[in-house]
Amino acid sequence: MTPGNTHVLARRRRRREGLRLSLTLIAALALVGLPLYVLVITAMKPVDEARRVTIDPPTQFAFFDNLATVLEDGTALRGFINSCIVAVPTILITLLLAACAAWVFGRSRSRKLNILYYVVITGIMLPPAIIPTVRVLQTLGLDGNHVGLIFFYCGTQLGAAVFLITGFVKGVPYELEEAARLDGAGPLRVFWSVILPSLRPAVLVSGVYLTLTVWNDFFYAYFVLSTPAQRTMPLGLYGYASANLFQYNWGLVFSYVLLTSVPIVIVFLLAQKRIVSGLLGGAGK
Repeated sequence: MTPGNTHVLARRRRRREGLRLSLTLIAALALVGLPLYVLVITAMKPVDEARRVTIDPPTQFAFFDNLATVLEDGTALRGFINSCIVAVPTILITLLLAACAAWVFGRSRSRKLNILYYVVITGIMLPPAIIPTVRVLQTLGLDGNHVGLIFFYCGTQLGAAVFLITGFVKGVPYELEEAARLDGAGPLRVFWSVILPSLRPAVLVSGVYLTLTVWNDFFYAYFVLSTPAQRTMPLGLYGYASANLFQYNWGLVFSYVLLTSVPIVIVFLLAQKRIVSGLLGGAGK
């Protein structure tokens, strides 16, 4: 192949890559950018302008007034506290149990434990049956409160966390455990001092996944939490949007949506680099 042909092929390849990148950006702007733009500018509009959802920028900046109204009337602060009460214990308990189970599954060569591992991760594919779950929680006296919802989330999300962490356990050198045991460390000390620090990327990825899942959940929280005072932010958003639907206060509703989304965006921005490195590390192992 002559140098001229090589140059032509390289130029065509660059054109195809540029076209592919342009199409990707256009699709991202159409699917994500435009709805996000409408959401933000509508949240900035006063009530009269926000009655119709358009792409026109606001003539008056009323974003902080809308936020103040939502915080006063929409019980957003109470919903935020309730979401934290549910999400934080769920994430901590699930990650701890998943790391322990993944350590056992990752090191085991037993066929019985391998079968148990596949039973545990079937929760990823099989959604929980909500009616039997509610009946069980009612029998245990945990229906309608945060404790029951925390146990429910831990049980349903444990399989996904175990699946994500087990691959990383197999990449931790077994010699590290042997050295710790020779120094007199017991199983708990080995797990806490050797295994858990080595699993930080996997635990972080699993924690972000759990945060997104638990914080944004509406369906299961709707059936488990029956008391309005214990509603999480998605449930509070649903109630607030329903109350303002026929008044067409889209500026207030979209402001509530932004408040609900801010914690998730902050978590993602803080952890995005570690998420990518953790996923790549897991793929390599």
